[in-house]
Amino acid sequence: MEKYTIKKILSNNVVLVERNKQNLILVGKGIGFGKKKGYVIENSEIIEEKFISLKGLNEDEYENFLETVDPKIIEISKNIIEMVEEELGEELNPNIYLGFIDHINFAIKRLEEGIEIVNPFLFETKILYPVEYRLAEKAVEILKKDLNIDIPKAEVGFLTLHIYGGRANRSKKEALENSILINKVLEVVEKKIKIKIDKESFICRRFIMHLIGVIDRVLNDKCHRNNLVPKIKDELRYEFSIAYDISKIMEKILKKSVPESEIGYIALHLHKINNLREEIIEN
Repeated sequence: MEKYTIKKILSNNVVLVERNKQNLILVGKGIGFGKKKGYVIENSEIIEEKFISLKGLNEDEYENFLETVDPKIIEISKNIIEMVEEELGEELNPNIYLGFIDHINFAIKRLEEGIEIVNPFLFETKILYPVEYRLAEKAVEILKKDLNIDIPKAEVGFLTLHIYGGRANRSKKEALENSILINKVLEVVEKKIKIKIDKESFICRRFIMHLIGVIDRVLNDKCHRNNLVPKIKDELRYEFSIAYDISKIMEKILKKSVPESEIGYIALHLHKINNLREEIIEN
């Protein structure tokens, strides 16, 4: 049977323990009630199946973490992670737990201080990661209910990135880069075509879904030939030039070359958006 030696009582439901010379945070109803430092927990029934590892943090770092993070946030974060895992039917990478808790704790402090939380990539994140976004919305509802605090939509986007980054073979950094990439592309399109794109419109969503496909194909070396490229370059010169500029933005972020075949397909979508601008001007 595993033995957990209490190092610090954080609350009645949250304790810092040591197991096999490793620091862990245990969360369970009443787990810290009436206990003192040095108490050994052996009853596995009172230890909930999830614990939070502090592996990788030195003593000063985890002490600072415990001093700055509200134990209630730790408890709520654990409940959120369990909800996400249950909904997905998969376990998240435990390495995300500390970052997830720290983010929520910091966001709540900012809101309590009246500091506005802004997320310029919210729309792109929502379109790119719909499953994780839906779960992040549920997470925000849990936070609102348990903390009795109003949380802006911007925070849904940030939690989406954390959830995505916790899934197998994925990273929060990759998710954020993709959201930034799509945002930059839309800015270029608006500037070059001189149109304010309705991000909720079908044509915008279709364009973004195509860009997601381009990103996936480029990263996985699955780009196909496009026999229409010569014709597109000749008949849609302006759109192709914009698509070329977009490809350079993509190459900078993805660190991979975007072939002319994909540039050609992007140009076709830009042609549809350009036609929309002309219809607006005529009307």
